[in-house]
Amino acid sequence: MKKSLPTLIFLALLVALGLAGWDNFRLRQNVGELRGEIAQLEQQRRELQRQVTSTERAPKPEEKTVDRQQIEQQTSELRGLSFKSPVNYKIIERTELRQVLAGKVREQYTEQQLRDYSRSLAAFGLIPEGTDLLKVLVSLYGEQVAAFYVPEERALYTFKDLVFSSNLDKMLLSHELTHALQDQNFDLQKFPLKVKDNDDLALATSALVEGDATVLMTRWYVENIDPSKMLGDLGTMFGQDTTKLRAAPAYLQELLMFPYQQGQQFAMSLFVSGGTAAIDAAFRNPPTCTKDILHPETFLQHRATPEHMEPPAFESKDWRLIGSNTLGEFGTGFLLKQGMGAYDAQVLAQGWNGDRYHVYEHGTNGPTALVWATAWEDEQQAGEFADAYKKAEEARGGAFAANLHIHRDGKHVTVVQSSEPSFLDLWESSHDAHKTNP
Repeated sequence: MKKSLPTLIFLALLVALGLAGWDNFRLRQNVGELRGEIAQLEQQRRELQRQVTSTERAPKPEEKTVDRQQIEQQTSELRGLSFKSPVNYKIIERTELRQVLAGKVREQYTEQQLRDYSRSLAAFGLIPEGTDLLKVLVSLYGEQVAAFYVPEERALYTFKDLVFSSNLDKMLLSHELTHALQDQNFDLQKFPLKVKDNDDLALATSALVEGDATVLMTRWYVENIDPSKMLGDLGTMFGQDTTKLRAAPAYLQELLMFPYQQGQQFAMSLFVSGGTAAIDAAFRNPPTCTKDILHPETFLQHRATPEHMEPPAFESKDWRLIGSNTLGEFGTGFLLKQGMGAYDAQVLAQGWNGDRYHVYEHGTNGPTALVWATAWEDEQQAGEFADAYKKAEEARGGAFAANLHIHRDGKHVTVVQSSEPSFLDLWESSHDAHKTNP
């Protein structure tokens, strides 16, 4: 019976990510009728539960330990890796979560860095100007998190009220325990998960780590599901609150989902090709860009080798560099969707072969400017990108679209744009000077 329910299992997986049925999954049945039926069944279940409440008792702390140890053993066996030391659990109240998450973000970024990063993304039109990244990120993760692993502490955080009574609670724990196994066997602190100047590299690394754990928890659900609790799983799935996720800027939504959705597809491709040994091999020689993640069939043959790009030098006492980063195939594809269909944008972005951007600011909270150097696999794709980017900016409108220069040289395309027209003249003058005096 366990293995005759692939649709239910996939639903359970998505709800663990806070994404049940959203974006990639479309119910073929009448959703309204299905929700009504489930609501009635859930009401009956709760009534039965109330009738036996008097005979139930809260699990003792030592019983939780037994539950955790059992899931640890199951996770270890499925993943094919051993725990080299006991898992360090940190038990917190749910009310402490936001404070803990905010603290983790502040450990990585100063307020100035968060503010500069926000303005850099806004210069591309990826998020609205003035977005408070700390607030948005803590809000998003606070809505989705049920447990989380922190490599720097080698600690797995869970909540005091997590009693491991449902299939989903146990499945989520197997996900985080996979991170503990990854850390103990491959040392996650050596991976560029927190690199600040290459989002593409960090996102690809995160997709490997989260994709592996997502595939594992799916396998755990298949092997260890308690059929008597399936109705409760359905109630949880359809009751999952994704309000804050849906309210976030679209780019941040997709950025949050990428390691789980695309990461799962990537890890599953590796698993199908060579089992857990193939995933282990990826940890020993990990992907370096989202192009690897988006094309696992190519990754299995050879890693992508993007061209190292660096925007032309620009120096000015009036303009401060506030951002230097890489979008990669994922980010480039998202940008292109603003001016063309999603499928066409995805196909065009496959020609990405490297990029680097610089964002400048004129005075505190003043106008910003963008210089973005990109490389493409052939000249035709470079030309198609230049045309598509121009259309995307025209659709975006505003001062940035009005002050745009696109320079194409063979397979290389450099975008220069600013909300202040004078920047383009300054950049051209600086660029000409560098060509005259290399």
